[in-house]
This record gives sequence, C-alpha cells and structure tokens, in this order.
Amino acid sequence: MNRADRRRMRRRSQEQHARAADDHAADASTRPALPFELRDAEAGGHAGSAAAASQPPASELLVRAAREASQRGDARRAASILREQLLTLEPGHVAARLQLAMLLEQGGDAEGAVTQLEAARRVAPGNVGVLVSLGGVLGALGRYADAEEALQHALDEDPGSADAHFSMGILSARKGRWQDAIPPLRRAIELDSSRAAGYTHLGEALNHVDDLEGALQAFQRAAELSPTDARALYGLGIVLDRLSRPEDAAQMYRRSRELTAR
Repeated sequence: MNRADRRRMRRRSQEQHARAADDHAADASTRPALPFELRDAEAGGHAGSAAAASQPPASELLVRAAREASQRGDARRAASILREQLLTLEPGHVAARLQLAMLLEQGGDAEGAVTQLEAARRVAPGNVGVLVSLGGVLGALGRYADAEEALQHALDEDPGSADAHFSMGILSARKGRWQDAIPPLRRAIELDSSRAAGYTHLGEALNHVDDLEGALQAFQRAAELSPTDARALYGLGIVLDRLSRPEDAAQMYRRSRELTAR
C-alpha cells in the first residue's frame, strides 16, 4: 500500500467517526432529559460495558446529589430529589427516608417527618437509626408513649447505642422527669464522651435535682468540647449564680448572649 492509499484510508476512518458522533448527538436530543444528577453518569458511560458497569447505581447518585444540595443550604431541592426522584425509583430506600425526615423536621414539618420514619420502620423494623430518629420527633411532638416505645425498641436492638440512651434521657427531660433523665444521659456519655450536647443536657438535669457541683462539672465539660455552645454557657451561668458566684455567672451570660446574637 502506497502513501496516497494510506491517506485515503485515514480520511475515510475520520469521516466514519464524525458521522457516528453526529448520530449519537441526534439520538440524545430525542430522549427525555435525565435528572441533572445523572447526566454526568451517562456521559462517559458509552466507553464500553466495563466502564458502564463501574458507574454507581442511580439511587447512589441521587443520594449524593440530595446531600450536596442540603450542604449548599438548598433544603427544598434536596427534599425534592429524595421524594420525587429517589423514593419514586426505590420506595423502600431507608436512608433516603431518614434524610428526607431530617429535612422535613428542620423545615418545621414534624408530622411529615414522622410519616417518612414510620414508612422506613415498616421496611426495616429493627433499624436503630430509624427508631432513634422516630423517637426524637415523636417526643418533640409530645407523643411521649409512642416515643418511649420506639426508643426502647432501639435499646432492645442495640443496648450500646449512645444515640438511643441520649434520646431516652432527652425524652425524660421533656416530661420533667429530671431524675429519670440522669442515668441514660450518663450512659450516653460513657458510650460517647465526645458529645458536648450530652454534657449540656446532663448539666441541666443535675441542676434541676440540685446537684450543683455535678451540674457545674457537666456544663464545664460541655463548654470545653464546644466553646461556642451558647446553651452550655447559659447553663453554666445559672449554676454559678446558684453557687453565689455572680461575677463569673455574668461573664457566662454575656458570652452566651454574644454567641446567640451571631
């Protein structure tokens, strides 16, 4: 084969590739638009069956997209992705219902959050994360018996769940049963000593039962773990006031106000 023949073959090959690209573009223009979260997954998915097989499943891409939208502060978009796309695709997706419930609760729709969590519980009855979240939302709604049942179920499933013990302590505090709140809060701290909120709530419970030294230590530890926790600093001020240390108390109140005003 001479040089001229080789040039003609190269030209023919280039023309064939160009026509194939045009055909693919025309085909793509006639298909329904994919959700924006899936477009990147489709692009590059035509490199062969091995590449396509390596792509994450659609549900994983949608979970990721919802999480990213939430991190950007676009809760409405995140909820829409979960409710209208992911849960339509996979109604039994427990993680999606958990995430949607969190977004709904943060947006003030606690009843909607309960609906999602109860649906998740039907799919995964022993899921501790679902049970703890459900107990927390039900407690906030004042449905204490239902909340306690869900949290006790979580503890039956996993006695070592710091989240379940913590939520059980919060539930007792909501009901004004401060003495009953102390053991589960202490247990939660034993299981997870890095949780500042555990020490804050323990400090509040101890203050209500007049264990001022215990409350002081709990609030101080909370402030050490989370120096910008206005609630812990305010609680510290209350205890210092009760211990007849008004100047120290005033400083804590001031710091708490400054953080709250930010």
